[in-house]
Amino acid sequence: MLFSVPDQAWWWIAAAATVAAVITFVVLPPEPDEMPEAVRAAVERNRRIGKWGAYLGVPVFCAIAGLTALIRPEPAPVVLFLYSVAAGSMPIALLPIRRRMYRHYFAQLQTPGSKIALDRLSATWLYSVLGTAVLASTAAVMSATYGPRGL
Repeated sequence: MLFSVPDQAWWWIAAAATVAAVITFVVLPPEPDEMPEAVRAAVERNRRIGKWGAYLGVPVFCAIAGLTALIRPEPAPVVLFLYSVAAGSMPIALLPIRRRMYRHYFAQLQTPGSKIALDRLSATWLYSVLGTAVLASTAAVMSATYGPRGL
């Protein structure tokens, strides 16, 4: 049932998941009023570098995923499904804790040499969302790909 969707639809789903991930990382930077005045220049410089990295890196990553889907012995929808889950779970995992992560990032910019550490709530959210995505996608692929024993 899961992989009865045509191959072309899985390519579109993977493209939509990629767009959602790019929007999360590039289009939703910290608001100017959230930034301390002392780190504004450093944030803008890092954002410009990161934006170009995302604009150039995401197409390369997508091309690698697409080529992997074409050359792997598994059917392309399976690889594209796993890619879509990975790309789609990132916005879900990062958007709710984005402000907390930016506060830690700004603190690290103000005191160079300090490490960025997640607080417990952010870490729990991040690990639970990404862990659930991994387990659910693995279970979905296994249930759709492999039949019960003895059949």
